[in-house]
Amino acid sequence: SLPGPIELALVDIDAAALELAERAIRRYNDAHGSVLRVTSTQDRRVVLPDADYVMASFTVGGLAAMEHDLAIPEKYGIRQTVGDTVGPAGWARAVRFLPIWNDIASDMKALCPDAWFMNFSNPLTPLTRVVTRNHGVRAMGLCAGVEHQARYLATLAQAAPDARLEFDVAGVDHGSWFLSLGADGMDVLARLRELGFCRSDDALPVAHPVDQYGREFASRAVFAIWRELGYMPALNDRHVAEFWPWLLAREGTLPYGITPTSVAARRNRSRPMRDALMRYAETGDESIWTGWDTTPDATTHILMALSGQGDYVGSANVANAGQLPGMPLGAVVETRCLFDSSGVHPVTTALPPVLSALVLPHVIRQEAMCDIALSGTFDDLVSLVMTDPLCSRCLPGAVRSMMRELLWANRAHIRNEALLHHSP
Repeated sequence: SLPGPIELALVDIDAAALELAERAIRRYNDAHGSVLRVTSTQDRRVVLPDADYVMASFTVGGLAAMEHDLAIPEKYGIRQTVGDTVGPAGWARAVRFLPIWNDIASDMKALCPDAWFMNFSNPLTPLTRVVTRNHGVRAMGLCAGVEHQARYLATLAQAAPDARLEFDVAGVDHGSWFLSLGADGMDVLARLRELGFCRSDDALPVAHPVDQYGREFASRAVFAIWRELGYMPALNDRHVAEFWPWLLAREGTLPYGITPTSVAARRNRSRPMRDALMRYAETGDESIWTGWDTTPDATTHILMALSGQGDYVGSANVANAGQLPGMPLGAVVETRCLFDSSGVHPVTTALPPVLSALVLPHVIRQEAMCDIALSGTFDDLVSLVMTDPLCSRCLPGAVRSMMRELLWANRAHIRNEALLHHSP
C-alpha cells in the first residue's frame, strides 16, 4: 500500500454527490483504518496547490446531453454504440469537454506544475492531449478496456482466470490493436485460431461468446475483423464498431449481434449504483457490494510505482515520443508503459502499415479537435466531422445540418461561441 498519510481531496460542483462520496469514503476509512485523510470542496483551486496527482473523471452535460449526442445523428442514419469517443456523438462531446480540461490544466500549471494529471474521461485521447499540448502538464489517459479485453480473450483461449498476461498493444484509446498476447506462456492468439474463433462468418465454436461483463456484447465483430485484416482489435465490439466503418454504416439490423448502449440503459445502471453507495454510506454494510464488478484497475499500481513503491507495466495513453512510429510526435497514443519512480516510459511498438492506415486519420482528427473546440469555427467542425468514417453515409450538406442541430441542442454547455454561429 501507499505510505500514509495521504490526503484525498474530492471536487465536484454537485454538492449532493460530493457529500455522498465523502460520507462513503469516511465510512470505509473508519472500518479499515485507512491512511486516507478526506477533504472536499466545490472549488478545485482550493486543493490544487502542491497536489501530486490530479484525477479527472466526470461528464459535462451528463446523460441529458448524451441523449442528444445519440438521438440527433440517428435521425441522419448514424447509429452509435457508445457515443463517447468518435463519430458525431464523440466530436460533440469533445466540444463540450475540452474547454473544461484546458481550464483544469491551466490551474495546474499555476498551482501544481509538477503534478501528474490522470484522465479517466472520454473522449480520452483529445482530453489528455490538450493538457500536455497547451500547458505542458504531465498527463496520462487511463482506460481499463484493453486490460479487460486481454483477460477476456485469454479466458476464452482456456487460460487460467489468474494467468499472467503479457501483450503488445498499439493505437489510440478505443482504437488499439493487439500485436501479441500471451497468458502464462501460452500464445493466446494462436490458441484462439486453433479453437476456431478467427472467422468472419459468425459461426463461432461458442454460439454467443460473452464479453468480460458476461452480458452486454460479445466479440463476434472483433473476431471477424481479425480474420479479414489479420490483426486483433484490442477492444470490445461496441468501441471497435465506432472506429471502423464496416459495421455501423449500414441499414437494418447491426451485424454480429452488436447492440448499442442506450441512454435509458445507462440511467438504469447508474441509479442502483448510487442507491448502493447511499446504503453503504448509511450502514457500512459491505455485503452490499456482493455481485458488483469490483475488479481492481491499474490506478493504484501506477500510483505506487510513481511514488517509488516498485515498478509496474500497464497500458496507458501518453504523448508520442517515438513509441508509436509513423504517428505525429506529441499526439497521445496508446501502448504498454513502464511506470517507476522516475516517471512513465512508453514501450516502442510499431504498427504494421495496414493498421497505420486505419489509426493515423483518427490521430489527425483528434489533434485538430483540440484547436477546434477551443477556438475553431462551425465550418472547421463540420469539415472535421465530415471526414469521420461514421459519416460516410451522409450526403454533402447533411453533416452541416446534423451538427447545427446537435450543437444547438447542447448549447448551454458550449464554451466556444463561434461554434454556434452557423453559416448557411
